[in-house]
Amino acid sequence: MPPKELQKKWKAPKGPKPVQRKNKNTIGLGRALRNARQQENAIEYLPDGEMRYTTEKHEADWVKLRSVTQESALDEFLSTAELADKDFAADRHANVKIIRLDAGVDSGSQPVTLTNAQRETLDAKQRAHAKELIVPRRPKWNENTSKYELDRLEKESFLEWRRKLATLQESNDDLLLTPFERNIEVWRQLWRVVERSDLVVQIVDARDPLLFRSVDLEHYVKETDDRKQNLLLVNKADLLTRKQRITWAKYFISKNISFTFYSALKANQLLDLENELGEEEFLKQYSANDFYNEIKEGEEDMDGEELDELLREKIKILTIDQLEDLFLANAPNEPLITPLPGKESIIQIGLVGYPNVGKSSTINSLVGAKKVSVSSTPGKTKHFQTIKLSDSVMLCDCPGLVFPNFAYNKGELVCNGVLPIDQLRDYMSPSTLVAERIPKYYLEAVYGIHIQTKSVEEGGTGSNHPTGQELLVAYARARGYMTQGFGSADQPRASRYILKDYINGKLLYVNPPPHIEDDTPFTQEECEEFNRELYTFEKLPETRRDQLREAALNKGIETLDLARDLGKLTFSAHTGATEGKEAKSVTHGGKQAALFNAASDLDREFFEMNNIKGNFVTPFHKASNTNSKKHDKKNKKAKKKAAMYSDF
Repeated sequence: MPPKELQKKWKAPKGPKPVQRKNKNTIGLGRALRNARQQENAIEYLPDGEMRYTTEKHEADWVKLRSVTQESALDEFLSTAELADKDFAADRHANVKIIRLDAGVDSGSQPVTLTNAQRETLDAKQRAHAKELIVPRRPKWNENTSKYELDRLEKESFLEWRRKLATLQESNDDLLLTPFERNIEVWRQLWRVVERSDLVVQIVDARDPLLFRSVDLEHYVKETDDRKQNLLLVNKADLLTRKQRITWAKYFISKNISFTFYSALKANQLLDLENELGEEEFLKQYSANDFYNEIKEGEEDMDGEELDELLREKIKILTIDQLEDLFLANAPNEPLITPLPGKESIIQIGLVGYPNVGKSSTINSLVGAKKVSVSSTPGKTKHFQTIKLSDSVMLCDCPGLVFPNFAYNKGELVCNGVLPIDQLRDYMSPSTLVAERIPKYYLEAVYGIHIQTKSVEEGGTGSNHPTGQELLVAYARARGYMTQGFGSADQPRASRYILKDYINGKLLYVNPPPHIEDDTPFTQEECEEFNRELYTFEKLPETRRDQLREAALNKGIETLDLARDLGKLTFSAHTGATEGKEAKSVTHGGKQAALFNAASDLDREFFEMNNIKGNFVTPFHKASNTNSKKHDKKNKKAKKKAAMYSDF
């Protein structure tokens, strides 16, 4: 028997071995991640020869430049340790307690509504400590200073500045220090703008210029170079009446402040109109001076006061060309920075200020085109930007900075547009400020609502000024904003709409300047008189004016005065009062939307009984009732006998 043949194993056919081809695409997500990891873990050699190796992640530039105005106690501790370049280790057995330095100045502990005496006392303390509100200084450096030495010096100076403000806040519990910028990377942008600018223009909001003005920033500009100049640009001046501009101009002139009025919104509208119509047609129909100033030169103000030539020129809202000429007139004749070889000298103008005051809009109006992105959200600009205005002028746009300042409460920062509304948690404090500043009749006329207020005996504020809760509930019920479940008024949503209208100027309030004689603040009654011209029938939107005209004609009112006649009108969701009866609010979404004052509605319904009244003459048990069967039998017998006797 032949032996069995062994089964042959399979072998791969012989041939050229496969060669791993190199990927020609050198750009890809995997390579990018690998390169990023290599850069993060790279070995760094310090100037003294020391080798440093770290595994920490390096943040991107846009993350480093994010604005930080408020920090928790732990975040503040960690950022302070990072600035001091100190290492620390946590011991789980140690009894460590972190105490908030601003625990006594929360928005809940600060009263929203202040009396005139309380406001004057707080203002006196704020003026006494105003010199301690400083901005961080960049340490002196030259070409021989290395990058690492400058970084260490900047962090030490910034840390010392934060310690001074923390000491000021800790030693004065009754003073409220507003949130300020705590990120050193954002302050570095300001340092660079101040160092390279010949003229530093500080842009402020016309509705409260002193809150947005940093006096120490002007001192820092002069410390950098005494030849540098400062200018205060009061933006959004179109929101002010002529009388209010006169009052502010007198205050600035008395304090020797270099200022000017400007409106970036009006300037951009003028540019858009010119682009639509064409330059020739635009010049035929419009005059730039008349477009900005409603009263022509030479006319007296409403009080009949004759203005001098200086004050008449100062209260004008400048046009674009006039603002450019003013910049060149205030800037030094020669640039302070020596140009590089082969390049011409150029004057640099820096624009600084709080977020959302209109720096980017001002630059776009000056350039004549949209060169800088604009957003209503504070903090849109991250890096400082340079825009060439002409061959000899360059503009520098600095990111918005929240400077340290004093305020009566944190709701003021929200109402002034410094803090973003969409990230707001405490909505009642700024809403109460709006209800306190804007008259009730104007709020009802603008929104077409009826605000039901409590009387003073019931714990309310009366009929003139509603509380923040009463305003939000009335607005939410009229718009149908209800929460899920129980169906109460959605007050946070209503507050966002109202606060945005306040910031955009639909609800307008202008803070008056202090008294020129003693720098004391205006009283609440003086503030109401200062803003009285803003709450007239002509200031309302056009659609609302048409509704009010029709409602006034139905009531036989020819000349409409909002403060006097609005309570008599019925329009939109506003129900006017009739003779002998007070106005009743329109209910939207059920009575659950107004639980806090539902007792008054129940009492009114119980006692009025739907306007049905009963007249009771005699008690019911004594009233004669002829319909009873029991008594009808006797009556029938008596009547039958009477009929029989009548026959005889």
